[in-house]
Amino acid sequence: MCPLWIDWRVHGKRIQKPLGTRDWGVAQIQARKIEVDGLASPIAPTTVEAACDKFLADAKARQLREASLRKYRQLFKQIKEYSKIRGIALLNNLTTDELLTFRSTWKNSNLSAKKKLELLKAFFRFCTAAKLIAHNPAEGIKAPKVEEVQVMPFTEEEMKKILKACDEHPSGRGEDRAAQLSALVLLMRHTGLRIGDACTLSRDRIHNGLLTLRTEKGGTDVRIPVHPDAMGALNRIPKTSPYYFWSGESKRRTVVNIWEDSFKAMFKRAGIDGHSHRLRHTFAVDLLQRGTSLEHVSSLLGHKNLKITQKHYSAFTPGRRDALEHAVRAAWKEPPRR
Repeated sequence: MCPLWIDWRVHGKRIQKPLGTRDWGVAQIQARKIEVDGLASPIAPTTVEAACDKFLADAKARQLREASLRKYRQLFKQIKEYSKIRGIALLNNLTTDELLTFRSTWKNSNLSAKKKLELLKAFFRFCTAAKLIAHNPAEGIKAPKVEEVQVMPFTEEEMKKILKACDEHPSGRGEDRAAQLSALVLLMRHTGLRIGDACTLSRDRIHNGLLTLRTEKGGTDVRIPVHPDAMGALNRIPKTSPYYFWSGESKRRTVVNIWEDSFKAMFKRAGIDGHSHRLRHTFAVDLLQRGTSLEHVSSLLGHKNLKITQKHYSAFTPGRRDALEHAVRAAWKEPPRR
């Protein structure tokens, strides 16, 4: 005998849910409980799919950036797939226990898992505020422990290997991809741009060697002089498009993925355990070690908050380093306090 299911409709949408039993009597009791709970609740039942759609509609009305919307769409796709497998149709059936089980299916780890949980909590805060559910089942879920990734700028020797590996990059479809990759590396190294902003950079963003741009991630304005080496490499790219590294025809996410793959292959040829973001670190650390203030570096990186810059780069500030060394040496001369 097959397990029994309950079948009903919510706002015209057919809902089916397995009851986890083959006993008809037990199934009737469970169905009655579901019916009574629904009648007793002052909140009309909402499907998981409808809740996700309402959140996205509200997010668009609040003009969230496409990068944020994309993350929510990915999360909702997983929630819907999980709910379908578990036979969950209504939002109020996504209990805390269910969400903990859902989280255990994630392949994310470290900081990415923490950020994903923040998205999940934001979704359920919205659902609670919009009275789609009576209480927030994600509220008490604790964030995972995050191990901070050490900032590792590239050395001069590593940069030489990287540029050599760029020259060895195969070309494609009549384009000199090696020259483009070298230019992209130099641009990121000497401006600190994230790969998303760099590989979609339009030519009209640079005037007389000065780059002005509103960053895609933070929505902050940056204004940076472009190093002569990077400017020379950019000028050598044929003007077949309004962009340096993009035709403008594909989606922004697509071109970013293509160049990320090119970077992975390039780092492999160079024999370096690298990532495109390390070029941004190299730019920031180089400025700090040359005496640039943390506040100025923060502005150049487009950070919204100085604390973000301090978190990642304060260890590379000469003044802080010298102060710490002075404190240790001073302790040698003073007797211990009792």
